Amino acid sequence: MRQAALQHVVLALVVFATFAWMDLVSAEMLRRAVMYTLVWFGASTLLVASAGAWIALARTRDHRDH
Repeated sequence: MRQAALQHVVLALVVFATFAWMDLVSAEMLRRAVMYTLVWFGASTLLVASAGAWIALARTRDHRDH
């Protein structure tokens, strides 16, 4: 990992920890953020997997025709 990226991750963790420590982030808001993130991860994984499956199917059909 590049040093700048690592610095950004550490800064984000410090800011989040500070917000949580000061009770600026409610548990419900945190739960919603985690759920939206998980849904987004699942949807993007499904999209990429289905695109890969279509490409593999098209290549199989193309090789079978030749």
